[in-house]
Amino acid sequence: MRWLNASCCLFITSFFISGCFNSHTELLEKKCHEGDSAACSQAANNYFLGIDENGEKVEVSINRSHTLYLKACELKDGKICDKIGQDFLHYESGINPDLVSALEFFEKGCNLDYGPSCTHLAGLLAQGKEIRRSFKKARINFDKACSLSDGQGCFFSGLMYERGEGVKQNYAKALDYYKRGCNLDDPQSCTNIGAMYYSGLIDIKNYSKANEYFSIGCHLNLGYACANLANLYINGYGVDTDYKMALSLYEKGCKLNDSRSCSNLGIMYEKGMGADLDYALAYRYLQKACNFNDGNGCLELGILQSKGLAPADAENNDSIASFEKGCSLGNTNACTNLGLYYADDKTTEGLNRAMVYFEKSCSGKNVKGCTNLGVLYQNSQDKTHLKKAFNLYKYSCSLGDATACSNLAIMYAYGQYVKQNFTRSQELFSQACDYGHNESCNFSGLLLKNGISGKADPEKASVYFEKACKLGSKDGCKNLKSLSSK
Repeated sequence: MRWLNASCCLFITSFFISGCFNSHTELLEKKCHEGDSAACSQAANNYFLGIDENGEKVEVSINRSHTLYLKACELKDGKICDKIGQDFLHYESGINPDLVSALEFFEKGCNLDYGPSCTHLAGLLAQGKEIRRSFKKARINFDKACSLSDGQGCFFSGLMYERGEGVKQNYAKALDYYKRGCNLDDPQSCTNIGAMYYSGLIDIKNYSKANEYFSIGCHLNLGYACANLANLYINGYGVDTDYKMALSLYEKGCKLNDSRSCSNLGIMYEKGMGADLDYALAYRYLQKACNFNDGNGCLELGILQSKGLAPADAENNDSIASFEKGCSLGNTNACTNLGLYYADDKTTEGLNRAMVYFEKSCSGKNVKGCTNLGVLYQNSQDKTHLKKAFNLYKYSCSLGDATACSNLAIMYAYGQYVKQNFTRSQELFSQACDYGHNESCNFSGLLLKNGISGKADPEKASVYFEKACKLGSKDGCKNLKSLSSK
């Protein structure tokens, strides 16, 4: 009996010694080399994190981790092949991503029927960086990903058909893929369905359907889906106008780091829409939008700063810096504001800088930028610039810019670049007046009153003087009074 007890004690002691020698992760590693891919993956993760799934510390070993992940992929674990591919794309500072290696492992994962790998493979093939672009192969792999129930694969297949990239544009097929993706809880697919109904790409515009799918996208935590839904409530499209609902949706979108949501949220607090007017909150959200590289957020932040409405404790309160960032992000209104700022300088250097920003704004089809650039050309001492001014005014006037029409009328009145023509001048002043330019109403009245543009017409002139007066022109009021007394 004593021997038996001693043997049991010896066995138990031996067990504990053995347990100390082989850690849980080492046992997983052993199973890995015996062909257990799940054990490879878990051991690799433990060596990478320095802790196992039971909370026990493990010596960190990046090399062992990589070796074990590679072993898991060799053992036909498509998910791990995909992870290795993604690791080749996620690089440290100063080290370029290895797209060729990433492509190799994504292809392995896809061949093992792991849907996300097919999507990632197709994405690289569509981008065509360092490898030959192939929309055809991309579409094939997006389709396969979709058939393997990867919602993103369905989304990108739909996007190719919607844009006509690598395939003939087909909105019906795009919608079909988006619906498959949405059924797989892909928020981008749901949101794009909403956008198709919103814009009428499917049939006629259907705001009710747009609301339905934007709501799903927002519920699935896609920030810009929340922003799109908020826009419906702001404008009352398919729903009653509801600023409070819009504000709530923008708040959710901003929390999800959607820059447009943050920008619009800031504007609503700045204007007191759906909430009490709050410049501090407006500044906070506009700054967040600008930090997210939202050009409109930078523009609105600059406007708030230029009005002196930023909080007293604001760290960065430089409207010019905000406009400059907005302009660099392609916001043409921000470029125009910079041009106006430097134009006020009146120095040669200031006017030259203003011209640069107005040119940038105008090249982005910003009407105000083109008109202001025309003003600089018209006021310059170089007569060769008058043609440029004329063409810029003509362009802006055709798009409804009152100042451009008025300035064009002045060029005809004084015969600058064009032959003097008071009839044409009066027509342009009248057009500018219709756009709400008070002094143009007054000038149109003067040309008609004095018969400069043709036969004198005091009755018609009084109509223009009255309109000028109502629009705030003191000269218009004065001329109306003078004509009435006669």
